[in-house]
Amino acid sequence: MMLTRRDAITLALATSAAAVLPASAQETTNLRVHTASPGSSAFAFTTTLQTVVQRELPVRMNVTAGMASTRSALDVVRGNVDLYISSPAVSYFMRTGSSMFKDIANAKELASDLRGMVNFPLGPYHIITFAESGIATLEDIKGKRVFAGPPGGAATTVGLAIIESVTGYKPDVDYELAKLDWSSGNQAFQDRQIDLAIMPTELPSAAIRQFALLDKIRLISIPEEAFKVDPLKSMISLPGRTISRIPPDIYGDNQVNEEDVLAVGSYIGIGVRKDLEADIVYEMTKAMFENINDFYNAADWMKAITLQTAFENMNDPLHAGALRYYREAGVDIPEALVPPEAK
Repeated sequence: MMLTRRDAITLALATSAAAVLPASAQETTNLRVHTASPGSSAFAFTTTLQTVVQRELPVRMNVTAGMASTRSALDVVRGNVDLYISSPAVSYFMRTGSSMFKDIANAKELASDLRGMVNFPLGPYHIITFAESGIATLEDIKGKRVFAGPPGGAATTVGLAIIESVTGYKPDVDYELAKLDWSSGNQAFQDRQIDLAIMPTELPSAAIRQFALLDKIRLISIPEEAFKVDPLKSMISLPGRTISRIPPDIYGDNQVNEEDVLAVGSYIGIGVRKDLEADIVYEMTKAMFENINDFYNAADWMKAITLQTAFENMNDPLHAGALRYYREAGVDIPEALVPPEAK
């Protein structure tokens, strides 16, 4: 049978792609991926990874955005998702069967199947309101509508801890807590259906910059003494939590702050289904670092991602495939990050 030109090109591309991965990895071409909402640092990283992986490997990443890391962690250990945005805090809560996992009987057992590929800074939790809202401090949210993230999500837990430690306020008692996903929450804030939003995102944030294009914004600072008060005191001590500063002019003339804004910072990462073939994860990790300039060109904040910082605040063992790549790259790997199956 004579091949058409189109068939010949297709065959050539398929043959070329097949040479990239070992035979076992070639069989798995579609990956199910969970990430955060568009405009977030997690989404920016995931879509850049998607571009690199799909260009370099015979792998397709089918990305679902707007997902809470709590749900995604459960989905990945149950085999429903291949890659997700991991969180050191969420891993800790699952491993201890506490917080949002306290009612899941086998949470600790499930946590043993969490695996990591790379970690990176999520950025600070921006506490944002439009300047005309009349909100200058968190005490001013009494009777107002607040969005802190999807119900049951790790980000929402942080947001509620910040509010309680600063004000003593309780959700749906002293203020109304909007129960929305990330995309809906962002849109509701933009449409002025939300008075104040708490959003973990990169610095500077494309999403926050977009709000500043619409009107004057104010970022609310956390008083220093609030970091010494529970529940925020306990929250900031969890894996992956930091204290950050947001400059008063980082979002231009429409940001009305005059001093640095104190905020909670956080680390996240790419988590991987334990049973995903090691060859695939190895090639993905390799493609990421061999094309790291794609990430640096996508956003300045991604320049913090290097081989030396890949494990920052990581508290899940590495996936066996990622471990193999880091070992070949000569990276010193902490013993705690070596998975049981690789020992």
